[in-house]
Amino acid sequence: MINMHIIFEVFVDTNVFVTIRDNTDSTHKKALKISEYLSKNKIRWATSSDVIGETLTVISKKLGKGIALDWYKDFKNSSIREIFIDDKIHNETRKFFAKVKSKNISFIDCSSVIAMKRNKIKYIFSFDQDFRSMGVKLLGDAVK
Repeated sequence: MINMHIIFEVFVDTNVFVTIRDNTDSTHKKALKISEYLSKNKIRWATSSDVIGETLTVISKKLGKGIALDWYKDFKNSSIREIFIDDKIHNETRKFFAKVKSKNISFIDCSSVIAMKRNKIKYIFSFDQDFRSMGVKLLGDAVK
C-alpha cells in the first residue's frame, strides 16, 4: 500500500468514467470504492481533452447519447482538471505511439501517458493493465 498523502492528483482514464456511469460494468463497484477513497483523501482528479472525447463516444455507444451528454454536463460542473492536448503534446504522442511495440495500445492511451509526464502525475486511475507496459503506475494496484 502506498502513502496516499504524497499523491495530490491522479489521471483518470476513459474506462473509469464509463464504469462509474454503467452500474452493470464488472468494475463499477471497485471504481466507486476508489473514487470514495480519493475524495476522502482530497486527491484531485485530472484527465485530458482526448479522454473526454473518447469517454463521450464510449458512453454514447454503450449507454446512449443522452447519458453521454449528462456525463459531460456533470464533468463540466466538477472540479476535475482538464489537460488540453495541444500541438506539442500531440506531436510527442505521435513519436511515443510509434515506439510502443504492442498493437493493442491506443493512441489516446499514449496521449494520456504524455499528458501525465508533462504534468508530473505519477498514477493513473484506470482498469487498463496496458498502462503498466508504458511505465505508468495503476492506482488500483495501490488501493485495494
